[in-house]
Amino acid sequence: MSNNDESSGNTECKAILILSASHHLVGHPVSEVVKADWEKEKARDVAEKFDNVGFTVDPTDLSGTLKTLQQTLQTRSWDGVIVGWCMRGHVEFTVLFEKMVAMIVRLAILQPELKIMFCAGPDDLVETTIRNFPV
Repeated sequence: MSNNDESSGNTECKAILILSASHHLVGHPVSEVVKADWEKEKARDVAEKFDNVGFTVDPTDLSGTLKTLQQTLQTRSWDGVIVGWCMRGHVEFTVLFEKMVAMIVRLAILQPELKIMFCAGPDDLVETTIRNFPV
């Protein structure tokens, strides 16, 4: 993916962090899920405008996941964070979901332009991103 928007010549890609437990639930690494949705026709004209980074959530390791998420949130300036449906759609992940969202909200207080997003599933990543960052 290009780091520049061709229309303006110097606008950086929007950095989007995507939190998913897909590996734990169905054995698909989040990187594959992200790649699959962003390779579809619906993303053809906008994919180069976004740098999508998958984050593997391990619901069996609450403290490890939260520690790694905190480190990841601090590694760069994120434009948006998508919390995947798999985190919201499973009652057994509620405590982890709450802690992750609280962590993201704390970052958004310091970085008000950060968008906190929620997708409806693995086929909704592009639509969720575009809904929040119209192109």
